[in-house]
Amino acid sequence: MNKQYTEEAPYHPGYEDASFKSEVSKTISELSELRRVNARYLKFSDAIVEFCKASHSLDKK
Repeated sequence: MNKQYTEEAPYHPGYEDASFKSEVSKTISELSELRRVNARYLKFSDAIVEFCKASHSLDKK
């Protein structure tokens, strides 16, 4: 049925990928998830560094 619609659909320049705007490829989805997880780990490591800095500055006083 999709083939029938494709054959009947008129061509509109600039709308080649209009039907894919709401769809996300599996690769992009996985990459987004990895970036989210990586950001979480980086945030946690920043908290550890700040804690160590604060502990170190308290030890010097």
